[in-house]
Amino acid sequence: MDNIITGAIAVAMFLAFAGGLAESIGEIPFILIVIIVGAMLCIDFYESAKEGLQQERNKNAGPSA
Repeated sequence: MDNIITGAIAVAMFLAFAGGLAESIGEIPFILIVIIVGAMLCIDFYESAKEGLQQERNKNAGPSA
């Protein structure tokens, strides 16, 4: 669970930084790159969090007898 919290904070910080940078630069190609990279980051975080939660559930369930 700690990994999800720290990962969400890191994703939010990156998106805020890159979004602010894209806004201050204001060039369309850079804005598109930030949007695409941000979307890929969010998708990867979602998949990693889902996989981590599944592994945690399997670990807590223990062996089935």
